[in-house]
Parts: sequence; C-alpha cells; structure tokens
Amino acid sequence: MSQHANLENGVAPIWVATGDGDYTPTKTCIGFYVTGGGSVSFTSGGNDITTTFLNSQFVTGQISSFSATGTTATGIYALVI
Repeated sequence: MSQHANLENGVAPIWVATGDGDYTPTKTCIGFYVTGGGSVSFTSGGNDITTTFLNSQFVTGQISSFSATGTTATGIYALVI
C-alpha cells in the first residue's frame, strides 16, 4: 500500500518520539505534538521555522525535519504515515 493510499483511506498516523533534538522522519510527517511547551525548530516546505508552542499543543503540517538548535520544548512526537 502506498503512502497516498494511506491518506485516501484515512489510516491513523503513528506517533514517534523525536527525542526533542535532531530528527528526520523516515515516513511522511503530517504534524507533531508538544507535551512540554517551548520553542520547536523544524523544516516545512523548505522553510526553517522556529516558533513557540504551549503545553499539550497539536500542530498539523508536513514536516521534513526537526532541529535541536533552538528547540526548548519537551516531549515532541512526530505523527507519521
């Protein structure tokens, strides 16, 4: 089954701990969850982004990588399909 078929059939994402540092998903990342608030540095659509999130915040988007540099949030989980 292709990744696109997963999207079309509504398959739920898998939650993967990023280790709160440098992390590049091996599957398509469609968002992430932040347990402990703070800044998260990530790349989306070729753009490097660092922004602050609250505790227990869920973020949608296609993320290609996470960076330890600039990240202060904890308990970051990537949602991959």
